[in-house]
Amino acid sequence: MRRDYYAVLGIAATAPPREVRRAYQRLARQYSPDVNFWDERARELFEEIAEAFRVLGDPAARQMYDQYGHAAGADEALAEGRRGDDVHAVVDLSFAEVVRGASVRLDVQRFSACTTCGASGAGREGRCLACQGRGVRRVVELVSVAVPAGVDSGAQIRVAGEGNAGPFGGPRGDLIVSTRVGEHPFFRRKGDSVHCDVPISVWEALLGARIRVPTPSGEAVLVVPPGTTGGQVFRLRGQGLPKLTGESTGDLHVTARVEVPTGLDARTHELVRELARLMPVETRTALERYRGGAE
Repeated sequence: MRRDYYAVLGIAATAPPREVRRAYQRLARQYSPDVNFWDERARELFEEIAEAFRVLGDPAARQMYDQYGHAAGADEALAEGRRGDDVHAVVDLSFAEVVRGASVRLDVQRFSACTTCGASGAGREGRCLACQGRGVRRVVELVSVAVPAGVDSGAQIRVAGEGNAGPFGGPRGDLIVSTRVGEHPFFRRKGDSVHCDVPISVWEALLGARIRVPTPSGEAVLVVPPGTTGGQVFRLRGQGLPKLTGESTGDLHVTARVEVPTGLDARTHELVRELARLMPVETRTALERYRGGAE
């Protein structure tokens, strides 16, 4: 004769949900097969404890149990239609996949309907041995996940109906995918804006130039005005990352890094000296007042 589920967990019929969970956790640790390797009785008790919590831990199932108990067909009615749990997974994405969005295929470990018993949990001699009468089995299956453009690390994508199958033909839970975006060697991300450094020559800084620069989605022309200084930042609107809303795109911020040539030969050195004479620049005039020390 099957024991009362409340008696199995050692709690009163009026016990609140928190007490039900605590009782289950305590007993599950005590009778876990991982601890009691060769104790068949402990294994049977563990299965009984898990079954009791499956019912009493579910408000709807507990209400039906309180009303019908172990009446004929009651256990099937308790499990019938119960939704499976959600499954969590992590996907690693490249910067390029974030720019354009991607469709990835994940190996997901989840419970699926037992094909041996057709999810009924019953076998020829009683309960199905393949799924231990639960109607579901743990398997690894491929699931396609659509990743929208613009996601960042830590974002969560919910894929409806791709989680654990519910017992005895119950509907599946959801698959919740957390994203992890890899670093890019050239671009630095700040939200939907992207930052990068672009080297320019001294002559381009002096005279100005039109420079082709890479962007997350291709390339663009950066107009460098005459007299550009090192560290100056230019913003290219709409050349960043797509926003998750899909309504617009962030900006690309380009920092100019002026590269000073080294290893000048005699001829080039003389040309630079001549240029300095033709274009004298008072760069340290503001320092004159401090030559005698701090005031």
